Amino acid sequence: MLKKIVFIFINFLLLSFPSFSYTKEDYEIQALQQQIVNIQKKIKTLEQQKINKFKITKKRPKIGLVLSGGGAKGFAHIGVLKVLEKNNIKVDYITGSSMGALIGSLYSAGYSPDQIEKLMLDINWQDAFNDRPNEEDIPLDQRAIVKNYNLSLKYDNSFNFDLPKSLRNTQRIYLTLKNLLWNVEKIHDFEKLPIPLEIIATDLNTGKAKAFKSGDLARVVTASISIPTVFDPIKINNSYYVDGLLSRNFPVQDAFKLGADIVIGVDVGTSVRKRKNYNILSVADQIIAIQSASSTEKQKDMATILISPDVKKFKTTDFDNYKEIEEMGEIAAEKEIKNILSFHPELAIEKTKKIHKKNFVLKNLLIYNHSKNKNHREIIKSIFSNYENKSISPNELEELILKIYSLNFVNKVYYTFDNNTLNLEVEENPTNLLGLGFNYETDYGSTFSIGSDISSSGKFGNLATIEARFGDYLGFDLQNFFYYGLSNKIGILTSLSYDETPFYLYSNKSKIGDYKASDLKLETAFLTQYSNIFLFSYGASLNYAELESEVKNPLLDSSIEYSKSYGDLFFRIDWDRTNSSNFPSKGYKGTILQRWGGDLGEDDLNFLSSNYMASGYIPFTSNLTLITKIFGGNVSGEDVLPDKYIKLGGIKDNLSENEFSFNGYYLQ
Repeated sequence: MLKKIVFIFINFLLLSFPSFSYTKEDYEIQALQQQIVNIQKKIKTLEQQKINKFKITKKRPKIGLVLSGGGAKGFAHIGVLKVLEKNNIKVDYITGSSMGALIGSLYSAGYSPDQIEKLMLDINWQDAFNDRPNEEDIPLDQRAIVKNYNLSLKYDNSFNFDLPKSLRNTQRIYLTLKNLLWNVEKIHDFEKLPIPLEIIATDLNTGKAKAFKSGDLARVVTASISIPTVFDPIKINNSYYVDGLLSRNFPVQDAFKLGADIVIGVDVGTSVRKRKNYNILSVADQIIAIQSASSTEKQKDMATILISPDVKKFKTTDFDNYKEIEEMGEIAAEKEIKNILSFHPELAIEKTKKIHKKNFVLKNLLIYNHSKNKNHREIIKSIFSNYENKSISPNELEELILKIYSLNFVNKVYYTFDNNTLNLEVEENPTNLLGLGFNYETDYGSTFSIGSDISSSGKFGNLATIEARFGDYLGFDLQNFFYYGLSNKIGILTSLSYDETPFYLYSNKSKIGDYKASDLKLETAFLTQYSNIFLFSYGASLNYAELESEVKNPLLDSSIEYSKSYGDLFFRIDWDRTNSSNFPSKGYKGTILQRWGGDLGEDDLNFLSSNYMASGYIPFTSNLTLITKIFGGNVSGEDVLPDKYIKLGGIKDNLSENEFSFNGYYLQ
């Protein structure tokens, strides 16, 4: 009992006489904290006095609009803008981060909320986030020779590997923004835009927020929306920038610095919340929320009017729910409109004018590439050769930039124009590639492949490939294409290859013979590419071929097996204007192949084969395409090898092996 009384007495003394537990530093900390409280109270008092002054003088205050980031939840900003315009609220300054930077830049450039809504609806987000170049822009010889791999890495001639910076390249997003902001393309000072603008991005080197007031507007916005690891960082003036959401997602202080008297802040930022389960997307969403929340709370306290749309149930990727998210913005803005109007006299704002996109006349072309490779510059110049002193529309310029992007040495292309001079800034990457692949096909089985492409570009160019295949059937390819020309090319292709393929015999629908065909081939051909549409090849090959049984069938005549050497001459025409080499959904392609074969020894071998095929792809929806195909062939001769006959069935076409896919038939 005595101990308890003593304990209570000691605690009483400690509470009554702070000097027993407080140090000098504690007193200083307490004094500073009190000063902070007093300063915050004084700020609120001054803000209220400022608002009252505007009410008394009837003078319209300068209004700053702050739009936060939040991915698809940023569609709520459009609803807020609609309410502001409906109530004649004129915005004098805009600051934004991430999705807020995108919406804010469009409004700053002169688009109305209805126009922005239509743009957001019309944008094909799947295409905008696609980082592949247009398939039809890739040189036809490259499509014919280079293999596609599941995983690949670029490397230079010193075997320095170029690891990817993200999952997606932002080239298409940037070009989409350039097209949308074309009417203000020549304005590099953001304070001279129809509504002065400031955009927040995060400096990847320092982690600090960077407030952009000038530059290439589309490039700065692209930086502000580039989520790390999802989209690659954007290089601006020798520094790399990513999503502004990470450093200052709600830039209220920047709106005041621009000159705003009062600030309307719209916060749709991702909130930190408990979850029962996590996946890779929700983990990333939570990390971003944690990072952005630290600065957002302080910025919220600074806002004069805070609008917080109820978008918690939506994810940053819910682009399909744009209309419902936009309505949440309208509802939230309507709740605060009385507060805004209380210090804002009615003023009829100027209606947004129609956006005009004037064509650009190309007279001069300046190319800045960090490698300073003259051959690369010549290739890029050739793309614009037919447009000198001609008028170019925004859509045409976008298509030309995408053609540059399709070149294997190009990583990104940025552009600006002054008067009639087009300035291109080209980021390059290594041209060599190491790839790994895996494939499974019924009857062909599993295949693992490893390969490398080594190339150099210029008027005199070279493309070499090597690939080895392992699995149920083995194979390897060594190819080298040396050529002259830029868009139109002519050159020599030499190759050494070994291929194992299945060969089946059927009786009606029953498989009765299972063989393996092996072919060792040395081939030389002349290749001519015309306008990236047609590829002509003509040459000769030396072949050593074998056919042996995989599963012995005593009922079959073993004379079908063979081991022979022969040579052949060939002529081939390829054309391809499809949008994908693997699964095209639109375009057309085709092949015509003529071969003459004969023996090199005592065997009586003489055959002629002619094959042709043309396919068309007509898209009905984004997920539905009508495929039309016509094909045919003929094989004749004195002693045609069994595996050189025409084979129908399966899902794969291979004219070199006389194989045509045919729905309803088994392979071969």
